Amino acid sequence: EPIEEFIQQARRAEQPYFLWYAPFLPHTPHNPPTALQNKYRPLAPSDAIAKYWAMCEWFDQTVGQLREIIRTQGDPQNTLIVFVCDNGWINLMDRSAYAPKSKRSQYDGGLRTPIMIHWPGKVAARRNDVDLASSIDLLPTVLALLGAESDPRLPGIDISNPRAVAGREAIMGEIFEHDIQSMDQAEASLRYRWVIEKQLKLIAPHSSRVPDGVFELYDLAQDPWEENNLAAQLPDQVQRLSARLQRWWPQQGK
Repeated sequence: EPIEEFIQQARRAEQPYFLWYAPFLPHTPHNPPTALQNKYRPLAPSDAIAKYWAMCEWFDQTVGQLREIIRTQGDPQNTLIVFVCDNGWINLMDRSAYAPKSKRSQYDGGLRTPIMIHWPGKVAARRNDVDLASSIDLLPTVLALLGAESDPRLPGIDISNPRAVAGREAIMGEIFEHDIQSMDQAEASLRYRWVIEKQLKLIAPHSSRVPDGVFELYDLAQDPWEENNLAAQLPDQVQRLSARLQRWWPQQGK
């Protein structure tokens, strides 16, 4: 109801609106409706997985309800919808909890999440699961779609522009502690930096907060689950990608 009232109020005032819809679904506790859980029980390898899949569909249903509100009471042809999520999730087989190498990890199971953009008549429907994209691309992309001027100092690119996407060489990111230590010094909670360049991914641990950590290098095309560390076999690539990370965010030590 608050969402519906908010959209109605904006329409009556003939004003544009920004709506941030961030439900708790499909986070734990996994307590989906019985009908949805029963739907997935014969399809899933375990009851825990069935619950998780049911939670995902439950979330999908709420998104459908939101889109229906926009269709009937908003202005769907003039509404840009962007979907992002904050982390990946691989559910354990035996209970409702995330598996290693997923949420809060420096591996693709925790980092690789979808970005979806929907705008009827303005954004053509297509799928791209090959080229690199990042959440830092959201602002320049939205500005470009709206025809607004972007600040060249922004770190991201317009992912609706094929030339910009093709010209990107790499993306970088970081993993912090769950509870940050300082609002003013991000480094105080930094655990890992990582870089993906084409199919290669380097993970660099922070020498102070992960003292036993080692550099990890993976070929994501051949090893998507990041099980075969190539750092010892390809030291030149480790050195080259480490230098790229240092140019992006210099750190002492590793």
